[in-house]
Amino acid sequence: MTTVLEREIEAIARRVAREEAARPLYVHQRTVEAVVGLPRRDYIAAAHAGRFPFVKERRMLVARTSDVVGYFETRLASAAPPDGESGGTPEGRALARVGARRVKR
Repeated sequence: MTTVLEREIEAIARRVAREEAARPLYVHQRTVEAVVGLPRRDYIAAAHAGRFPFVKERRMLVARTSDVVGYFETRLASAAPPDGESGGTPEGRALARVGARRVKR
């Protein structure tokens, strides 16, 4: 007999699995915002900087979705403030979410 919490966890896991399966294998600057939620300019700048492998198809920069998501996940994880620094306030959490951090004067 499963508990309510186990059923909720199962439902969430199934939803995430369905979303991942529905995600396209490749993205380009026209689809990256809809698929990954990343602005076009950030995608283009990261591709030109060599942050993930891509292929240029005419004017499109085509990259594997998993490479793009992996790069930006590691970037956001490394931008998170250490415990006790600006992460405790709502403003600090909002800044950390966009990859910014406070600088001590």
